[in-house]
Amino acid sequence: MKRGKPKRTKTKPKITVTITRKTLGKAPEQYTFQLSDGRKVRSVHELIDELETMTEDTFKKFVTGTENHFANWIEHVFSEKTLADELRHIHGRIDTQRALLKHLVRELTKENAKRR
Repeated sequence: MKRGKPKRTKTKPKITVTITRKTLGKAPEQYTFQLSDGRKVRSVHELIDELETMTEDTFKKFVTGTENHFANWIEHVFSEKTLADELRHIHGRIDTQRALLKHLVRELTKENAKRR
């Protein structure tokens, strides 16, 4: 058995990963929501912004009496079935925007409470 200097091993830096609710993040590129004019929506926050300036005609292309593509996207990409179900009962642009804003405020409040 050899005696001498102990062999030094490199210590790897520690990495801390914080996972937040999906609705606070962005969708991967392949799951972005493409609007009829070609613009891409990558997050719930971006959808809220787009709803601000979206025309009613454009909105009605995605939300009809039988289909809500925004709700489908939110359910399948962000795994938010409760929010998606809520949106399926809403058929107006401003009401959709309001429901999304309320949801984000609730999520941010939960995140803030966890950090305290």
